[in-house]
Amino acid sequence: MSLIVVIVFSLTNCEKANIQRPGQKVYFQYNYINFAWGFQHSGWLIDSSGNVYCYNKPEGWNYSDSTGIITHAQMDSNLSATSSVCYKIDKNVLKEKIKLLYVASKGKISEPSQEAYDAGAWEYSGYIYDSEKKIYKKVLLKQAGDIGINNSSPAAVQLSNWFDSINYSIYHGKR
Repeated sequence: MSLIVVIVFSLTNCEKANIQRPGQKVYFQYNYINFAWGFQHSGWLIDSSGNVYCYNKPEGWNYSDSTGIITHAQMDSNLSATSSVCYKIDKNVLKEKIKLLYVASKGKISEPSQEAYDAGAWEYSGYIYDSEKKIYKKVLLKQAGDIGINNSSPAAVQLSNWFDSINYSIYHGKR
């Protein structure tokens, strides 16, 4: 009997470890940027409580480096630069989406392809946090606009569809 309790406890803790990373504040981001016909930069971040924080032309924004890394301090600064909570995600839904993020992180990323001109770029991404190094590692789910890039994981497609529904709710009213 005690062996069963230990196994169940271990599995439960492993699952929670995948969902709740100590120190991780941000899990998902939608980002749009365009330099054609004037500067545009907007989007949102989803925190560990399911709050969706919107931003529009935030000052001092930090971007991940060429390897997809952004520091904890930079992410905190970005979160502080948002304007408001513009939407809320149910915590149970968020937990399910975080599980999908870990699956999507194993997907193959396509080669960039030219899709448009002067459309800018919008990107759907998630973040996996390394609490020892205090860094976030970006998981690209999808990029479109001038340059298209896709994540081959079916989980990335599911998350991208979820992002579409969030964008619809934020920018066009509740669905």
